[in-house]
Amino acid sequence: MRARDRSKDCGGGVPGPCACRTAAHAWRTLIHLALPGALLAGLLLTGAGNRTASLAAEGGAAKSGAAAGGVQQAVGTREWAFPRDHGQHPAYRLEWWYYTGNLRGADGRRFGFQVTFFRRSLHRGAAPRSSAWAVESLYLAHIALSDIGRRRFFHESRMARDSLELAGAARDAHRVWLEPWRATPLADDPHGVALDVDGEAFGLHLRLRALRPPLLHGQGGLDQKGPAPGQASWYYSLPRLEVTGRLSLEGAGSAVEGLAWMDHEFGSGQLGAELAGWDWFALQLSDGSDLMLYRLRRRDGSAGPFSGGTLLAPDGTATRFALGDAGQSLLPGDWWRSPASGGRYPLTWQIDLPRWAIRLSVRPAFETQELTAGPGVPFPYWEGAVTVEGTLRGAAVKGTGYMELTGYAGTLNPFFE
Repeated sequence: MRARDRSKDCGGGVPGPCACRTAAHAWRTLIHLALPGALLAGLLLTGAGNRTASLAAEGGAAKSGAAAGGVQQAVGTREWAFPRDHGQHPAYRLEWWYYTGNLRGADGRRFGFQVTFFRRSLHRGAAPRSSAWAVESLYLAHIALSDIGRRRFFHESRMARDSLELAGAARDAHRVWLEPWRATPLADDPHGVALDVDGEAFGLHLRLRALRPPLLHGQGGLDQKGPAPGQASWYYSLPRLEVTGRLSLEGAGSAVEGLAWMDHEFGSGQLGAELAGWDWFALQLSDGSDLMLYRLRRRDGSAGPFSGGTLLAPDGTATRFALGDAGQSLLPGDWWRSPASGGRYPLTWQIDLPRWAIRLSVRPAFETQELTAGPGVPFPYWEGAVTVEGTLRGAAVKGTGYMELTGYAGTLNPFFE
């Protein structure tokens, strides 16, 4: 049975019509996958949905990856190999491919974009698929566009299972699709990808070429987000991608160029019950540095002990850090209340990393980049383009990036059970 959704939000967080709604029991099955944006800790650390039966391991790619509950856990070490590891990892319960970026049109107009594919495994054993109708995974995709100059925000989503090739991902290449929305590898770049998505209000046809090799987070790509073994994910980024292509909005097309960031993460663990949400940042600075950091937020608003990030220097040196160590901090500033959801979000932030003499201020390109709840989006969250200003070792720097804020407009827990 097929399930598809084309929900959208057009400006100011006002939901638009939903087309192609399907049977209620299909929606209830898929809602466990329908979690937005990077959803950094939640998607990869939640035990949402029914536990699956035995899953095949991945041919020794991960060492000491002990299984729990019939799925592979993110533990031990991993021998990374690209472009193979740009593909799917079916031994793990949850996986996503996440692309965000800042674009400028030929006429000078500025845009932000998000394209995300999620995979939720249902595979029940090592035997190959016996029928084209058999389901191994459920897929969800989100696309969003921020029209910065006109302060308008659009988002849409689709859902499908991987039977009959409605959706899927290659196991050895950077290829993911959900119906007509696709990420396809570039022939001349082992890390490059073409994004081709057409929604009801906007379309993106972009070519992303890697300016830097994959950046492994945590310890060798194992990013721990809790104290228990397996309470982690395998996580890497392509932190600086040169973008060229075309963007269409409400029937008008334009050539665009800019910078993008890609995250790929997979695991099978659970998010700690003490956490209320997370705040995630991917920032590209004018001196050539790239910064990923996140705050796993406790219910009292403080940062959990596994909050941190990775700084990639212009010379390629990568350093992992923990928030709270040696004065490293990420603190909210001004707050904004959404007229659509009632959620109250901290939209300006101060980043202090004294180890590198870094002090940055992060501001949204505009406020109303909130995905409101609806089909394909079970709870509201804020995801959008940001600008950065500050100093690094005494020199002024600027930059752009993306920010995600969850858990500020209602609890996430009902969707993690």
